[in-house]
Amino acid sequence: MIPVFDFGGVIVDLYKTASIEAFDRLGFDIRPYLGTYKQGGIFEQFENGDLSTAEFYDEIRRSANRSQLTDDEIRRAWEAYLVGVPADRLDCLRRVKRHYRTAVLSNTNPIHWQQGVRDFFCADGHPISDYFDTLFLSCEMHLQKPDPRVFDHVTAQLGCAPEEIIFFDDSEENCRVAAEKGWNVRLTPAGGAWVKEAFDTEGRLRHE
Repeated sequence: MIPVFDFGGVIVDLYKTASIEAFDRLGFDIRPYLGTYKQGGIFEQFENGDLSTAEFYDEIRRSANRSQLTDDEIRRAWEAYLVGVPADRLDCLRRVKRHYRTAVLSNTNPIHWQQGVRDFFCADGHPISDYFDTLFLSCEMHLQKPDPRVFDHVTAQLGCAPEEIIFFDDSEENCRVAAEKGWNVRLTPAGGAWVKEAFDTEGRLRHE
């Protein structure tokens, strides 16, 4: 089996309100742009790789009509969305990788991904390669879940049969489309209970 993990909400804990409030302090209401599992407008373009980070900052300034906002102010407000990754979850991912090929499949953007690598995965000295063999990021693929083409692309890149993949995601729609493509799916609500439910203490799947 090849475990494939979502990033935000499965591995990384999220706190949308913190980012909303941070942008409020900058004078920009981002509520209309934020969905539960997928963003809209500027933020969707950023996660789809249609805007560079510099262009994203410029679009925020333009949309907020606040040319004085700095890149760092915008970055910190957007980074407030991500809370962190508990140590036991990081330990689990490293153990899992000893036994399986692993991958990330995420609708994400360069700011959040770089934050995750810098502040969460690699903060204690582990390179990202200690956690995952392959990265499938929407901002690099120019495709977002639940587009069926995403799952076809990942299957092709992994060079395996669809039924060899087990997918951990917190979106019912993403899991539904993945299952239609032949993947095994585990709907994983926020909170990290999937760690002990899916894997034993050695990092092996409990049910293969």
